[in-house]
Amino acid sequence: MVTMSRRRGTPGYMAPEWITADPITSKADVYSFGMVLLELVSGVRNFEIQGSVVRSDEWYFPGWAFDKMFKEMRVEEILDSQISHAYDSKSHFQLVNRMVKTAMWCLQDRPEARPTMGKVAKMIEGTVEIMEPKKPTVFFLGEE
Repeated sequence: MVTMSRRRGTPGYMAPEWITADPITSKADVYSFGMVLLELVSGVRNFEIQGSVVRSDEWYFPGWAFDKMFKEMRVEEILDSQISHAYDSKSHFQLVNRMVKTAMWCLQDRPEARPTMGKVAKMIEGTVEIMEPKKPTVFFLGEE
């Protein structure tokens, strides 16, 4: 179901289609959930990093997390500081990897690339295979 509506929501959590005037679907909520899921793993809000507010227009939280997780393979750098001391790569990597991959799929720029919420639940449960996601980009800055 497609609904046309005026813009509502919290900046940083709104799907790109709210800005681009594309039709709003349930996939807009999937995007917002992806940002919240990434925040749960990292323990920081999407505009903060290491306790300070990032003021750069160039920095994008999901892109930073993607690079740390999938390019640099430095999972511990994206974990919530309150739980990172207990992180054991052998015991916890699969869970963290699943949560971050799910978040990255939710945060894809185009709604049709995002999973449904039903599939998101299965991804988090571990009952479906999660393919490697494409790096989310700041939709108004284009591809990296």
